Amino acid sequence: MPDHILSGIKAIVSMKLRRKGLTQKEIAKIIKSDRSIVSHYLSGRYPKEKILKIAKTIGEIPPEYGVKIIHSLTEDKELAKNLIKELYNIKLSWDKDSCIFCGTCLMCEALTLDYLTINIDYNSCILCGNCIINCPTNSLKFVRESYD
Repeated sequence: MPDHILSGIKAIVSMKLRRKGLTQKEIAKIIKSDRSIVSHYLSGRYPKEKILKIAKTIGEIPPEYGVKIIHSLTEDKELAKNLIKELYNIKLSWDKDSCIFCGTCLMCEALTLDYLTINIDYNSCILCGNCIINCPTNSLKFVRESYD
C-alpha cells in the first residue's frame, strides 16, 4: 500500500508540474519515474481514484505532518524532497528573534551555527522537519515560497 500512496503523490505532483509547462521528460526526472508512468499519471489511467484521494489528503494537511508521511513512504531522500517541494511549495525558515541558540537543530547537516546565526543550506536540506520538531522555541518553520 505505501508504494501505491507514493504513486498517488507522484501523480498529483506530475499534474502540478504539467500545469507549470514542464515536459514529460522533465517531470519524469523530478519524480524519478520513466516517461510511460508519467504519461499514465497525466492521462488519469493510474493510480486508482481511492489512492488519489489519499494522496490529495496528504497534500492538504499541514506540511509539518505531510513531510513525515512522504519521507516514510520512500528511502530516497532526494525524491521525497522533490515531491515535498512541489506538493507544498515550502522551504525551511529561521526566526532569529525567538531562537535561544540551544543547538538542538544542529543535528541536521543542513544547519550550521555561525556567531548567533543559524545558516540553512537549502541544497542539503531534505525538508524532513526533524529540526522543526526538535526546536524548543519554534524558531524553525516551513514557510510557503512565493511564486515568481
